[in-house]
Amino acid sequence: MNHRNLRASLLFLASLLVACGADKKQTDSTVDVAADGAGSGSGDTSTEGSADASADTTPEPEPTYAESFRIVRIDASASVPTQLSVHACAGLYNRREGGSIFVQTDPDVQQANIDGAALQDETWLPALGLTAAETVNTTDFLTSCLADFGGCVRYSYASQHEILPAILTVAAAEGVPPLADESPLTCASPVVDATTVFADKTTQLLSTRYVYENYLHDTTGLAMLNPGYDRNAADKANPPLIDDMPTALVDFVFARKLFVIFLVNGCVDRNPEENLLSAIVNESGWPTPLGVFGYNDSWLAGGYVYEAQTRCLPSANMGAIPTRTSNLSFFDTRRPPITDASELPQTAPEAITYDPAKRYVAFVIGDGDNVRYIMSTRRDWLQQRLDRCRGAEPKCPPLTWTISPHLPDIAPDVLHWYYESAASTGSDYFMLPPSGYQYSYPGAMPAAEQEKFAAATERVAAVLGTHSTIHWEWFADWARSVNNFLPRYAHAGSQIHGIFPVNVPYLLEAFPAWPAEKKYQILTGADGGKAVLFRSQSWRGVDNSDDFHPSPQRMSDRLAALPAGTVTWVYMTSDGGLSLENFYAALIDLLPPTVQLVSTDAAADLALQASGN
Repeated sequence: MNHRNLRASLLFLASLLVACGADKKQTDSTVDVAADGAGSGSGDTSTEGSADASADTTPEPEPTYAESFRIVRIDASASVPTQLSVHACAGLYNRREGGSIFVQTDPDVQQANIDGAALQDETWLPALGLTAAETVNTTDFLTSCLADFGGCVRYSYASQHEILPAILTVAAAEGVPPLADESPLTCASPVVDATTVFADKTTQLLSTRYVYENYLHDTTGLAMLNPGYDRNAADKANPPLIDDMPTALVDFVFARKLFVIFLVNGCVDRNPEENLLSAIVNESGWPTPLGVFGYNDSWLAGGYVYEAQTRCLPSANMGAIPTRTSNLSFFDTRRPPITDASELPQTAPEAITYDPAKRYVAFVIGDGDNVRYIMSTRRDWLQQRLDRCRGAEPKCPPLTWTISPHLPDIAPDVLHWYYESAASTGSDYFMLPPSGYQYSYPGAMPAAEQEKFAAATERVAAVLGTHSTIHWEWFADWARSVNNFLPRYAHAGSQIHGIFPVNVPYLLEAFPAWPAEKKYQILTGADGGKAVLFRSQSWRGVDNSDDFHPSPQRMSDRLAALPAGTVTWVYMTSDGGLSLENFYAALIDLLPPTVQLVSTDAAADLALQASGN
């Protein structure tokens, strides 16, 4: 291993262990959230001051879908508070009538784009053949929104910027837009005046507790939206507020009535913010394992310590749904979800008989769990693939793409585009991203949550028509996962045949005790069902600096040197400079005929054939 990466890995582990402390034990779901100081550790399960447990049981109305839609154009003069109001109104309109509003932002607008990636939502309209009935400006749109929804939540962006997550939650629950004092329009008759309500609740803890006590059961799920904290702060527990709040996902929050938080220390043991977050999650009645929309980009230590959410709370009953993108309420509401694989064009599966003289390799495009990538860079990559492979003779070698398991629900038209495009090449396939149903660490979950998670993974795999899943685990949890969780996929009739693991952190080997020549293990369930657990191999760049960044020629040489009969795979991500053209396109012309590229489903089938199953 390259010494630079070894040192980075060790520093990463040290930081993570300091941040996480000892392994969290499962606890009762009711916690004390009264104290502002450190948790007492007394085990007090009092619920005094907590939210009313009687949730509203009024059935949701049947969804309605717009016959046409409007574009709201945000021009370069729009302030961040105005942008937030526009996206909130878009979500409210789409909640009322599905797919009725799409927000289009002038590229000159200066806003806090996460990781410097340009949002490309507007490219989806022509891709899906959608044309708006009209385009309206922000002032007219907001004026109509205030009238149509009967008011607003008044707040001050200048003085209440930091507690915007709480203010957005109140506005979403009340069903009205937030309107800042700094906006051109005036919130003359506020439904809630946040400048008064939150006057003495100026911290994340106090403002979030107020929303928990008053609005928990008016919301339907959880989202994490960073109001603008410094992600690179030296003091990770007290980062300064340095950026404007991004608008990404705000429309979805209002369409779904989500509870928005950004408790920086909500995952830190015995911190009062952790007590509060635990109460929110475990008293809400939301289904678990709970999928958290948005993204937890707090506590950066070589990677975001809590991004997968599972190790955040002692209850270990959460997973992430990375969704920092705009206009998701439009795609979420414009049509019914996809519920069956027959609704998606499918690439015909390969029919390959195992040849012990060959070396079989499945290449996988990673990061498909991130809906932001799905809406932007991965679409660009697939378009490059289509330009190269559609109608090509001979047919391009197989390539497998990870794709969010939530697209059938939150963006079915986008999912259909991916499948239709992939089917046109005859050699592009899809699989579940880490770790199946959610981006999470299922091995750390309690048994009851594991059972639900595995069942949900198989269910969505059936909808997507795949038999493969990427599986991530925290480096210390692999033995527990292999013994207790992964065998849940090894049963007669299981939808999951292949399990393709990546360790967290990726620089360490998930199965260091395996001999070098061992590339997979057959898991056998109680009823004799089988599933294949593969060894991991990552490719993240091509600068030849270490084993994770080999040049295409070096990767080709590595694969050619594998023992005859090997079945393996390679997980590819763009975080080290990898692109579709500089690795896969460059590699395929270098591979010897003894190396055959296959999909992940085919790799699992070949491994079973090779093992006599």
